Amino acid sequence: MRATHPAFLGHLLLAILVCASGALLPNGLNARLGPSLGTAHAATQGAPRIRVKGSAHLDVRAARRAGGLAVSGIVVDDAARPIAGAHVGISFALASNPLAFAPLSSSSAQACAEGGTAPTPEGGHMLGVTTDEGARFCVRVSLATNRYVARIEARGSEFVEGGMLDVPIDLALPLVTLRFDSERLTLSLDDDSSSVQAVATTEEEGVTEAATGLTLSLSSETGTRLAQAVTDASGRAQFTFDSAALGPPGRGELRVAFAGSPVAGPSVHAAPVERRTRVDLASPDAKERRLPIGSPEDGIALRLIATPRCARRGCIGSVGGTIEARVGGTTIVGAAPVNGGEARLSIAFDMPGADDTANVAAEEIPLAFRYVSNAPWWQPASDLVLGQPVQGPSPWKRMPLVLAAVVVVVWMALARVPLRRHSQRSSTRPPARPPVGEGVSLVQSGAKSHGWTGVIGDAHDGAAVARARVAVERRGFDRVDVVVETTSDASGRFALPPIDVRPGDELVAEGPLHAMLRNALPPPGELAVALASRRRALLDRLVAWARSQGAPYVVAPDPSPGHVQRAAGSNAGVARWASAVEQAAFGASVVDKRTQAEVDCLAPPNLPRGPS
Repeated sequence: MRATHPAFLGHLLLAILVCASGALLPNGLNARLGPSLGTAHAATQGAPRIRVKGSAHLDVRAARRAGGLAVSGIVVDDAARPIAGAHVGISFALASNPLAFAPLSSSSAQACAEGGTAPTPEGGHMLGVTTDEGARFCVRVSLATNRYVARIEARGSEFVEGGMLDVPIDLALPLVTLRFDSERLTLSLDDDSSSVQAVATTEEEGVTEAATGLTLSLSSETGTRLAQAVTDASGRAQFTFDSAALGPPGRGELRVAFAGSPVAGPSVHAAPVERRTRVDLASPDAKERRLPIGSPEDGIALRLIATPRCARRGCIGSVGGTIEARVGGTTIVGAAPVNGGEARLSIAFDMPGADDTANVAAEEIPLAFRYVSNAPWWQPASDLVLGQPVQGPSPWKRMPLVLAAVVVVVWMALARVPLRRHSQRSSTRPPARPPVGEGVSLVQSGAKSHGWTGVIGDAHDGAAVARARVAVERRGFDRVDVVVETTSDASGRFALPPIDVRPGDELVAEGPLHAMLRNALPPPGELAVALASRRRALLDRLVAWARSQGAPYVVAPDPSPGHVQRAAGSNAGVARWASAVEQAAFGASVVDKRTQAEVDCLAPPNLPRGPS
């Protein structure tokens, strides 16, 4: 009994201290300490699985070629990625009777070029064809002179919904092809007006000419008419319209149409458009850009409003994303999601001059609030900077620290009398720190019943990665199951509950701005996870590819995107990819998961696709 009494007494005093400090700490701080490791949840076998599909989009044109009608086009998904191997069905109905289809057979249809994929008759009035590696298709048919509506249908797949497009064709008149100057349109809803340009041409037996004097109309995907313009001598029509008529922020379509005339047949063309707006922040509690006085050590609750700038022009839309609070320009002291245009933050940080007299205003500290978007059409405006008058914490809230110091001194004194060896054997667990370089390291093993805890940081500078997804995934025959997952807190801490580990289980980690990392699941314990930023991941992949190619792509010390562009020469695909990497890695825009995926889609086929 004598050998264990001092240590027992120390543990008892410490337990009393913890209980007392829990009662004395402010509710805000208790709330921060409680869920700081995130909330983990395990996947159940009976849980429903949700799969979100993309949509197929068609870009089609018709022209006379080799004595017949050539219908060609390309099939892409929502992100403008080509869909190779898509099945496309083509039929022609009389414009005067939509139920009367022109018969199509093997003798009346063929491939546009020698060696191309030959169409297959389906059901007597439809042709089927498969897109090539570039997602292109082309069919040449022989039809009697008449007015038709060509229906082109891209069949859906497991991951992409099908798409359909009706194209008017008058074989008695020259066929008009419409397109936009840019087929990936990005327009700002914050401007008073927007402008786009369309081009009209005719093609006869491979000869393309400008279609002049045609009256074209522009509309949105909802059918809202935006503007009307006439093509000039080069076949171009300039549309200028009120930005507020475009619709809400997000993705949509712009459609240019020609109704037809006595000298040219009707035509229509649609292109995807992304409508963007900037998000402004405001605090209803601030007066003259100053917040109410508060103690940052005790925790300060703030309410911020995120408003799309286009709202003043009548646009609607619910802002998503996150608002971060920073001190000193870099240190994040609080963050909260935006729900219904509002975010409620609880911020806390060490106040300069912690020995100031309690309840006496020490100084005013500037807080910078930054909007972090969750979609490319929500663009962050400049930071909102507000002054935060601060005061010291209540002396009663410092009592736990004083008691803790007393307990530690008493405990050490008692333990040193007969139990020096016991104190020497005791050790404190070192805090987990992210390893240098991307990867996962086991800092300290733990019991299986405790699961996994740890911290996630940037592999380059060690900064904590907040809101990172951490999961244990298990690969099956046809799918990957999420066994358990959680999200890191503002300090990068996370916790995963214990599971029944199976061979092949993987630890997966990914941050909003950090690339996905897959690693064999380590033993339970304290982990340190380091993630590479998506910017750095794109650069690393470009450097690795250049080194694998040798000259002329290799240069000391490392090839840059600019060098790869110059070395690519006539290889437009590699140059386009290197330019996209340069823009993403060194540009001002946020490089999130979607941006990384779009750049990776431009990568050469001999570059292994890493997780994004």
